[in-house]
Amino acid sequence: MISSHGVTDIGCVREKNEDRILVDESLGLYVVADGMGGRSHGELAAELAITTMQHYIGSSQDRLEVTWPFGYNFDLSVDANRLITAIQLANRQVWRQAEKAPEYGGMGTTVAALLADGSNVTVGNVGDSRVYLWRDALEQLSLDDTWAKAMSGRGGAEIDMSSHPMRNFLTQAAGSKDLVDVHIIERELSPGDVILLSSDGMHGLVTDSEIAATLAAAPSIHDAAATLVQLARGAGGPDNISVILLKME
Repeated sequence: MISSHGVTDIGCVREKNEDRILVDESLGLYVVADGMGGRSHGELAAELAITTMQHYIGSSQDRLEVTWPFGYNFDLSVDANRLITAIQLANRQVWRQAEKAPEYGGMGTTVAALLADGSNVTVGNVGDSRVYLWRDALEQLSLDDTWAKAMSGRGGAEIDMSSHPMRNFLTQAAGSKDLVDVHIIERELSPGDVILLSSDGMHGLVTDSEIAATLAAAPSIHDAAATLVQLARGAGGPDNISVILLKME
């Protein structure tokens, strides 16, 4: 059995929260979406993405044509194909909304999502919201769609990523183009494993060692989530902060 808890916090600087989270134990669907685009368009993008994914995952539970219109990857499980399709549909909804009027230009959202079926979990993401696995050590399961990550895999002159002005620039997000490259990974959880989904308002300020220490020491996932939020706020909290924790009992 998987227990879960999610929390989202406005942080210390922003006037509103453009992060959205979904904790739907009935569907086994958990999502962190970090909206962007100015005014209220970031929160609209995040809400569109989450509601689209929730609707699709719910409606595809007993359907055979689960990946229309994006095809089927026979190297992946049914749930992996469902999650990819859910994120592609979310991207399409945000993309279409952004095309409706000039003021929506540039709106988009990151998506970090997990679909659970018993002890089997499927993780998918676009953007820089993250999914981690804690099992004796901290492991990042998601892949950051950032300029810094893209450059780190290339040769050439060494770049100081810690101070580069483009280090956090996103190379893709839901709504940034008509079809996104969804990063997907499947894992089987063991008792005691903890999964963390977070927006960069948390993991951008709280180090991996601090995250690992919190997950190792906290008496419950509720306490761990509260501690991670407080650590981010204590580091200045310049962005919205979102955390979802799942524990395999």
